[in-house]
Amino acid sequence: MAQKFRALLDLCRRRGFLYQSAEIYGGLRGAYDYGPLGVELKKNILNSWWRRHVYCRDDVVGIDTSIITPHPVLKASGHVDEFTDLLVDCTLTKERFRPDKAPELTLDKNGNIPLTAPSKEIAQTWQKTIEEQLAPGIKTSLQGKTVILHVQSSTLCKPEKGHGEIVFEMKDGSRSPTTIRYDGYVEPNTNSPFLTASRPFNLMFKTFLDPIDPIDRVIQTTLEHTTKTQSSIRAAVDDVLRPSTVYLRPETAQGVFVNFEQVVRTMKTKPPFGIAQVGKSFRNEIRLEHGIFRTPEFEQLELEYFVAPWESKHYFKYWRQKRFEWWLEHACHPEHFRQRDHETNEMAHYATGCTDVEYLFPWGWGEVEGVAHRGDYDLKQHIKNSGAKFEIDDDNPTISDAVKESGEYDGSLVPSGSTRYIPHVVESSCGLNRAMLAYLCDAFHQIEDENGKLPARSVLKLHPQLAPIKCAVMPLTGKPEFMPLTQKIARSLRVQGWYTVVESQKLKIGKRYYRHDEIGTPWCITVDYQSLEDDTVTIRERDTGEQQRMHWKEVRHYVGSQLVNDDLD
Repeated sequence: MAQKFRALLDLCRRRGFLYQSAEIYGGLRGAYDYGPLGVELKKNILNSWWRRHVYCRDDVVGIDTSIITPHPVLKASGHVDEFTDLLVDCTLTKERFRPDKAPELTLDKNGNIPLTAPSKEIAQTWQKTIEEQLAPGIKTSLQGKTVILHVQSSTLCKPEKGHGEIVFEMKDGSRSPTTIRYDGYVEPNTNSPFLTASRPFNLMFKTFLDPIDPIDRVIQTTLEHTTKTQSSIRAAVDDVLRPSTVYLRPETAQGVFVNFEQVVRTMKTKPPFGIAQVGKSFRNEIRLEHGIFRTPEFEQLELEYFVAPWESKHYFKYWRQKRFEWWLEHACHPEHFRQRDHETNEMAHYATGCTDVEYLFPWGWGEVEGVAHRGDYDLKQHIKNSGAKFEIDDDNPTISDAVKESGEYDGSLVPSGSTRYIPHVVESSCGLNRAMLAYLCDAFHQIEDENGKLPARSVLKLHPQLAPIKCAVMPLTGKPEFMPLTQKIARSLRVQGWYTVVESQKLKIGKRYYRHDEIGTPWCITVDYQSLEDDTVTIRERDTGEQQRMHWKEVRHYVGSQLVNDDLD
């Protein structure tokens, strides 16, 4: 599976889906640029989502809010104080990681601890560091790139059940054994148990909106407090910076919440209704991994759906189902998608319920979307901190038609007479970058050669609605007489809004077909000698290789019929 994933990433770089950002300057860890095909795939996923949840409904509107977010907004929402992950350092490898994502300790058949180094030279350095600094005098041995830590005894436990300990054998048997604490996890890449205690790490990117560089004031404040404690110096510096402190938003949702009253007023709407937003968010992730799966800059497709409190449980179930259906509609392998409910200890600080949509990536299951019952937490916090009027006055509270039709409602929960309430929020938050990666993994197929060996060639079996290029029009040869009809067909497809290319490279027609199979083009249209006689062309299907002949004017209708999707809920 890892080899197949590397082959997919190679295809993405080679064919223009993904580029390493600033590659000519050595690149930047976790930063990627989307090439001509990548930007089309991403746009098509976005358009499918927007069409389904905005254009095909009468209860959802769109919004586009600022990336730069003032401190008071995120202080009120809880992100300044609560939007943290635990961070652990490995004192041997100097790697940082999240303990909740780290594996448990692995022991070999002798009950010892193998540490896997990148090279023999690094293994030798690690052995010396362990014996002289991290656990002086313990017994170790070297086997190629592996350092073996000899264990006398160990008490291992799960992270949620306290901590255990590891007792090492000593080179000098007369010395007391060395013991280290074990908290239920090790450094993910090496199996190293030499770790610091975990500490909270805020994931937001902080910056300053001020025409004057605040560093001079920070220096002055620090000098004035040099005789005080570190915590008091930090507090003084924070006071200096706070008036100009802003953040790159960690989620698009808060921009929706602070505009709630304005949307209700200008659009003359009331719950149940939704506000959709597409945009970039930023998180200072501890560990960047798996290409575009976890990056500091990413795009979100978010829908905040506002409902009466007595209907919120129904709509949480409703959006869980609708969002999962959307993922399956575009999948080659629906069995590689699943839903997983969060445990109580996994919940975000704002959520009372959450279900993830996960995809089975080559490295295991990974989240691609979360559907959360946020309750009235966000609106209530902004009411408390800003004085905003987010309550809804309802003179005749009822059960909405959608809830009635479900047959899953309790009429006793509906207030009698007029009432005022703070709406509850059901949120679906989809990672656009992760959606792109999931659908690429799902669509990537390697075709065996005639001897049954892999890979002879690759095919991206993307859903036609998502495919970057919808059609490739190909003259059979490079002869000039083929080009007028070729260009005419291409123009007729482009005016429909379908990305269409003319593939006139001097390659055999079969190789040109395979080039477009590799990037997911669903249809290849060939103009040949017969086309010059009767205006018919050959259209080839990507997934089956089947070909059929039709008049060139019928191609537009044929392709359109394959792309039709009613998109109705």
